[in-house]
Amino acid sequence: MVIENEQDLGKSINNEEETIKIKGKLAPRIKRIWYMDRLLWCVCLACLAVAIAALLASPVTYGGFMTLSLVAGTPAACIMGTSVASTAVLTAVSGGGIIILKNLRHDYWLEFINDEYIILHRK
Repeated sequence: MVIENEQDLGKSINNEEETIKIKGKLAPRIKRIWYMDRLLWCVCLACLAVAIAALLASPVTYGGFMTLSLVAGTPAACIMGTSVASTAVLTAVSGGGIIILKNLRHDYWLEFINDEYIILHRK
């Protein structure tokens, strides 16, 4: 399955797909999430949990503007970058919760192909 957006990625991780091919602008963002230092990741995850909970509780569609406004002021945006933090939030919301981000880092290994194409393999 080839993924180009956060919604499809969240659903694929939630469905425990064996192989997920990611291309386009999403690939470097996921790569950055996957390679992040464990301590920094824990800090970012705690910050992103608030934004994810807010989006899951509200009846809005998965809009980038709403996500950017929720994420922009968090320490996660400073550490990861706003676009990467927004990608993390949208992926988690699409998959049903913050556990999707944990599964992304712990249940998959990343195969780097190039800057715009990566493959996630289930462990």
